[in-house]
Amino acid sequence: MNNLFPFDKYRESQDRFIKVVETALKHKKDVLAEVPTGVGKTAAVLTPSLEYALKHKKKVLFLTSKHTHHGIAIETLKKIKNKHNINIRVADFIGKVWMCARQEVDPRNSSNFRDYCKHLVENKACKYYENFHNKSNFFSTKFLLDNLKNKIYHVEELIEECKDSKVCPYEAANKIAKDSIVIIADYFQMLDPGIRQAFLKKLNIDIEDCIVVWDEAHNLPSRARSLLSDTITDFGLDRALNESIKFNLELDEAIIEIKNKLEKLTDKYSGNEVLIEKDEFGEISNDFIEDLYHASEKVLEKQPISSIRALSKFLELWNIEGKEYSRILSKKKTKLGRIVISLEKNCLDPAILLNDVVEESHSNIFMSGTLYPLDMYEDIFNLKYPMKLDFQNPYPKENRLDLVLPLISTKYSMRTDDMYKKIAKYCKDLIKEIKGNKIFFFPSYDILTRIKLCFEEDILFEEQGMDKKSKEDLLNKLRSSNNNVLFAVSAGSFGEGINLEGEALSGVVIVGIPFARFDLISKELSRYYDEKFGKGQDYAYVLPAFTKVLQNAGRCIRSEKDKGVIVYLDERYAWSNYSKYFPNSVNLKKSRDYEILKNFYSP
Repeated sequence: MNNLFPFDKYRESQDRFIKVVETALKHKKDVLAEVPTGVGKTAAVLTPSLEYALKHKKKVLFLTSKHTHHGIAIETLKKIKNKHNINIRVADFIGKVWMCARQEVDPRNSSNFRDYCKHLVENKACKYYENFHNKSNFFSTKFLLDNLKNKIYHVEELIEECKDSKVCPYEAANKIAKDSIVIIADYFQMLDPGIRQAFLKKLNIDIEDCIVVWDEAHNLPSRARSLLSDTITDFGLDRALNESIKFNLELDEAIIEIKNKLEKLTDKYSGNEVLIEKDEFGEISNDFIEDLYHASEKVLEKQPISSIRALSKFLELWNIEGKEYSRILSKKKTKLGRIVISLEKNCLDPAILLNDVVEESHSNIFMSGTLYPLDMYEDIFNLKYPMKLDFQNPYPKENRLDLVLPLISTKYSMRTDDMYKKIAKYCKDLIKEIKGNKIFFFPSYDILTRIKLCFEEDILFEEQGMDKKSKEDLLNKLRSSNNNVLFAVSAGSFGEGINLEGEALSGVVIVGIPFARFDLISKELSRYYDEKFGKGQDYAYVLPAFTKVLQNAGRCIRSEKDKGVIVYLDERYAWSNYSKYFPNSVNLKKSRDYEILKNFYSP
């Protein structure tokens, strides 16, 4: 069998997954795998990938969509190293802006960070970068790197070690990565063509020598599309104009002309959003875009972000032709009552960015607990005859109850004060009926807030835009006692990627179906997928919502000893035209009362 497996024995599904990955690597094939929690997908994919890479001088790129997904890969590699006493080197990256040691850099305003960083480096104005490359600092830097190379560090640990030594964490990670067999990174480090080219060049890696593992790949379509989408607003143009005036860049008239174009275009149409053609806004000359780009250099000498740089990037994207894009003009009212005019260029096809990686790398392994249905992902990733695997949930079926309660509806036309009161009433019932800690997932923050107003009880709530510490504090409250209730949002911070085993979570209630707002971009995505695959409504609207539902449900049972209840609270879950979207492995039971729920807890 495999020599580098980190545990004493294989689970049945792991053995199967390992053999498929081995075959795929041998024949340079791609893999699509739906792998539920409990199969042990990380060990099953890293073991054969690492063995093949060592034998054939390849690199394993383990890519994730969120920072929180790095930990399992790091722990698995530590187990492999310790169990087999093998000296494998591992480099762990997150986005460069998140690794930056400079205090003035805010990762939430990262659009210009690459340019700001480049400017500081070229002008020798970053002490962390200079300290790392300074020959007078050679011995202390070498001591740090030797320590980092000889252990497998999580990226957060590496950042702290480098901050203590006053050197650049990103440069240190790059140095380690040159000698590493496994590199853990974010999706965009391979999706963005410019970043990918620079990343691989700096590490002296050829893409054809890469085994690329895409973890939690259900997140990949939206991440890929977002990288080729951008927006300008009249507010952003005002900021660009202020920069031109402040730094005496002599771009005032040109920026005012663009803003006037935007306003005239808005006057031409009624309604809050409308599709427009490229010619209606016009093509912007490449010379002017270059003028904007060079002018923004002066801004980035003084501050880490530039609205002029953001404008130049948008206009460069705007000029790109193709049916894979939509162009939308919209008017939106802010909470303060201000009307904001926006012009959007949206990418509709994730394969635009995936194609080069898939075609040029040795193999690609796409895996997730909710990569359902596999045929959809084969289509939208534009894969050619991948090996497909669909694993069943490995945990005892008797430990899990999937119950549809068709007692309410969050359908937009049904959202009345009476319906919100009704939803609150059934939520209160379920708090009493379901034992232990519970999470209630709502389709939106708006619905969550409306239901929250009906409660005086001591309930934990997810807040929009909450930071990492606040999120962890809520999770620790769930871990510390077994009588907590958390109200969260299906697509929010707790909808996926959290692990609450045992008594930390005994029940999940999914209130409504978390459909995306059926706005113009959703309609365009549906139209595009309909023209390309004949499945627009499914691929663009329904199945992404059910992916969120399945991710929410997956928070409940995290080990073979866990016992829990998942309630689907909405009448539409009982309709055949919606229930058909559940995988066959989900054993749905339907009721209009709590008798089935009571019986689940009976001896």
